[in-house]
Amino acid sequence: MKWAVGVTTAARPEPTLPRTLASLRRAGFESVRVFDDREQVGAWSNWLGTLRALLKTSPRADVLLACQDDIVCCRGLRAYLDRSLWPDGNVAICSPYCPGTYRRAQPGWHQERRGWHLVGALCWAIARSAAEAIVEDLGAVEASRQIDARVGRWAAESGRTVWYHTPSLVQHTGIGNSALGDRLVNDLRRAADFVGEEADACCIRKPS
Repeated sequence: MKWAVGVTTAARPEPTLPRTLASLRRAGFESVRVFDDREQVGAWSNWLGTLRALLKTSPRADVLLACQDDIVCCRGLRAYLDRSLWPDGNVAICSPYCPGTYRRAQPGWHQERRGWHLVGALCWAIARSAAEAIVEDLGAVEASRQIDARVGRWAAESGRTVWYHTPSLVQHTGIGNSALGDRLVNDLRRAADFVGEEADACCIRKPS
């Protein structure tokens, strides 16, 4: 598959972007664009603008990977996603990052039906058609945050599916909301079973 990768970033008390970019390269994503919220439009507007820009500048991309600047990935993530996407033909998003509370007993992709209560917009793989629909349907929404909740509700209302992966192939390196200096850590903000930066995603059993 052809990929377009965007990383959203903003000023943080502790810089996290360099580690994220290095991890994405080890994961197999050689070309990454960074979208810096210099104008402080907020996470939602910056994320939506990232989708718009990737769709426009990468017209041949099959998949958009929208990441935040405080994640790390396992090695070989791109190759694994290339062979495991998509779990069905009507996907809104597939999240390689899996919050601790979303963990399942069996490895592979599992569907989450949480609507407005969806969490974990740290690293989402989005099919081009779904990204185009998000921009079309939610492009006029003015907000500063809650990417996960807005897309979760949109997916539920439009009949599209949302999938997360067990074990987690991505980890949140932030300490809570590191953009705000919030150091709270809980199962919604950390993966309990991240395979590790040095682990190779090809070791994960291919979902049936």
